[in-house]
This record gives sequence, structure tokens and C-alpha cells, in this order.
Amino acid sequence: MSHDDLIERIRRRAWDPARRHDEVFVPLGWLKREYGESVTSRIGSYQMRQLSDEGDSVTGLYWGSEPQDHLMDAALESGAPEAVKYFSDFPREPPYPPISQADLLACEERIGHKLPELLRRVYTEVGNGGFGPAYDLLHLPSKEHSVAREHQDALTLFEEDPDLSKVLGFPLVGAGCSMYWYVSLTQPGNPVCLWDGDAWNFPEEQSPEVGIVITAPSLAEWFDGWANGYDWYSHPPIPRKQPQQAYPKDVPLSSPEDDPWLMATEWVDGLELPD
Repeated sequence: MSHDDLIERIRRRAWDPARRHDEVFVPLGWLKREYGESVTSRIGSYQMRQLSDEGDSVTGLYWGSEPQDHLMDAALESGAPEAVKYFSDFPREPPYPPISQADLLACEERIGHKLPELLRRVYTEVGNGGFGPAYDLLHLPSKEHSVAREHQDALTLFEEDPDLSKVLGFPLVGAGCSMYWYVSLTQPGNPVCLWDGDAWNFPEEQSPEVGIVITAPSLAEWFDGWANGYDWYSHPPIPRKQPQQAYPKDVPLSSPEDDPWLMATEWVDGLELPD
């Protein structure tokens, strides 16, 4: 697939506030005015706006039974018609500015390896995080644009555990709890894996690869799936425990001694993503 076309589709979703996250938040009061009280039957969770000590508006998850409408934002699925309508007049722009080539090169110097070209273009042409699955694409440190985020930057996470990074590659997205998406910096096509730290019995003598849950064949296919709305979390896991089990298309599995990256890539070969 053309990277130019893929970058454009990534940009189109990343710059759309109604679609850039798995869930989007819309003011509850507006929803009720537009769609009536019954709209709440579709809402599973809320965020509550409140004032911090400095007077700034902040948000936090809310589990109460009687939210105050003017303080609440309702969670809707990405691209929900209500969200599209609410955000129809919002500007289409990156949630955080793209980083400069200088910032990118400084990061790669610390990594000691060049990032995949597609990922370089995402950071320099689409934006420095603030979009994507789960807790969004991890940002890179930038001297030109200060970034105050809840989650640490990808480079710091990469440097925290060199042994882990040497095996899994570069962290892309925090997926909650101990889970992260990683992109390989050395495997052909740069496959992407969802890794669960709870499955890795560290510091016992066990490879971090045992924590791999899902693998996409390449970074391009992973981004392509996200741009098309494909849910990689629903993708079946790597069959580590029962290597003889029959799987879609009867693709033969590699032996447990083979490279888990290769095993995962072979198994999902032929995956048809939505148009």
C-alpha cells in the first residue's frame, strides 16, 4: 500500500475530534437537548468536569448515578452519529503539533536506531500523539513544543528497560494496566505486537516474548487497520498454548522454538481488513 495514501487516511482520522479516539466525549446537556432523555440508555460511562486548585478545567471518570448534566461528558463510540454532529464545526487539526526533523533525529540518536519510515512520517506529518487506540500514540520529547501529558513519552519508556526494548522494539501505545503496543525495529515489515507485562515472570529467567498477546504483520497494516476502524484488540491471540489447534485458513503454525514474531506474522497472513 502507498504510504502517501496511508498517511492521508491516518491524518483524516487523527485530526477528526469525533474519530481520533476509541471513545469520544460529548457534553451530556447537549446530547439531551438534541436527542432527548432516552439518549442516556446508550451511555456506559461519563467524565466529570471540575475545577482544579489553579482554576483550570480538568476531567475525571465518574461512576455516580445522578450526574449534573452541565458538568458531565458522555462517552460515545468513535464516529458515533451524535459525536459527528457535535464536532461538525470543530477545526480539523492535530491534537498536538507534529515534531520537527531535528527533534526526531535527536530521539533516534538516543534510541541508537532509526524508527520505521512510516512512524517517522506519522510523528512529523500527522501529530505528536493524542490519537490512536487505547491511551493514544505515545508522544516523543520535543524542544519546540512542550508536552504535558498523563503518560510518559515513548523514548523514556524505551530507555527504562533496555532488555525489554531490545526484544520488543519501540513502544507505540499504552493499552492499560501492564499492556503496551510495540513495533519491532529489526524484523522485516516492522510487525507490531500487543504485549502484556503480567504474562512475563520477570526477573525469572523468561523471555519477554512470552508476554506477546497479539501481533499485526506490519506497522503499515496496523495503522491501516486503525485508520479503517478495525479493532485490533478483538483479533485472536497468538496460539502459544495449543500449537496444533486449527485456526482460520488452516495456516500451519511454526514450532514453539521459532521466533514468536515470525509465528504471529505467519498466522495472521491473509487477514482481510475492512475497506
